[in-house]
Amino acid sequence: MRDEILHKLGERVKELTALHRTARLLQDNQRPAADVIRDVVGLLPDAWQYPEITAARIRFGHYDVATPNYAETPWVQSVVFNTGSGDSGSVEVRYLEQRPEETEGPFLSEERDLIESLAEMLRSYFQHLLADDALRKAHDNLEQQVRERTAALSASNEALQAQIAEQMRARQQITAFQEQLRKLNSELSLAEARERRAIASDLHDHIGQALAIVRMRVTEFRSNAVFCGFEDGIDEILMLLDKTIQYTRSLTFEISPPILYELGLIAAIEWLAEHFESKYGFKVQVVSNGNSIALREEVQIVLFKCVHELLMNAAKHSQAKRVTVTIASGKANFQIAIADNGKGFDMAMLESASITSSTFGLFSVRERLKYLDGKFEICSIVGKGTTATLEAPS
Repeated sequence: MRDEILHKLGERVKELTALHRTARLLQDNQRPAADVIRDVVGLLPDAWQYPEITAARIRFGHYDVATPNYAETPWVQSVVFNTGSGDSGSVEVRYLEQRPEETEGPFLSEERDLIESLAEMLRSYFQHLLADDALRKAHDNLEQQVRERTAALSASNEALQAQIAEQMRARQQITAFQEQLRKLNSELSLAEARERRAIASDLHDHIGQALAIVRMRVTEFRSNAVFCGFEDGIDEILMLLDKTIQYTRSLTFEISPPILYELGLIAAIEWLAEHFESKYGFKVQVVSNGNSIALREEVQIVLFKCVHELLMNAAKHSQAKRVTVTIASGKANFQIAIADNGKGFDMAMLESASITSSTFGLFSVRERLKYLDGKFEICSIVGKGTTATLEAPS
């Protein structure tokens, strides 16, 4: 009886030892799985009742590990296990020779509990192994995606940087072209002003004087031919000459008013106000602080043209009855404000990208002043009129 108890106790110690050593082996995550399974298979024979004739085998997926003495025999105890992913494996223990019958063939009931415990431990091990493998693959896949996305973003960033650089170059070219156009426009305006002045001088010095001499001679002829019956014809010629002389003088002022070069900008604006009053029928009042400063010819010509353009806009579009031109000259700048009591307009029209016939004049004024390092501001309220302010360095 005692020997039987000691024998059973020894069997249980072998079983516990096998479970303990298997658990320690399966907890080592650093070793390759094939080595771990091989070591576990090597532990199994000693845990069974007849180790000298015991062979073992573990299979799972591509793993198929058995003891060197493994052979197919009819005396087998096995367990099939399944992981959560649906993969299956098995643990087999075989006796190579026949032994007395026990609870399960030649195998003990405790050995059934042992092999099922081992199968559960292996199932858990392989479950973690699959999970780790899936996690590693997911990590590698994520790393690959990150590398690909980083490469794509780098390429996109390089393309964007190249596009930005190209846009910057294009913008710089546009800015340079705009500056060249402003300079060209200013030079053309000055050239036009000089040409107009030359034509006006020719009209005044040659045609105007020639007409005056002709009139004087016709008057003399009239005095000498008082009894010849040509009085009516001569009177008609004198009347036509007077109209032609008057038209020539008006044309001279419209082409290039001599007053701008002889008396200065303020006097020229006052003449322009009288001209618009007589031609377009609305009141133009000029208010000045009385300070008279010498302006460069270029500045005078540009400001005069701008005032003319703004008065023309008021005549064509504003339906104004009264326009006030306020002139303020200082040491650093020269400022002119043109305010009308017309119908006004929506300021959003000026902020749009398109340039229409009604806004081209304002655009031209702005560009001319910008070339002079000046400023142009305009404020308009529908139904309450418009105020435009010109400012140029003196």
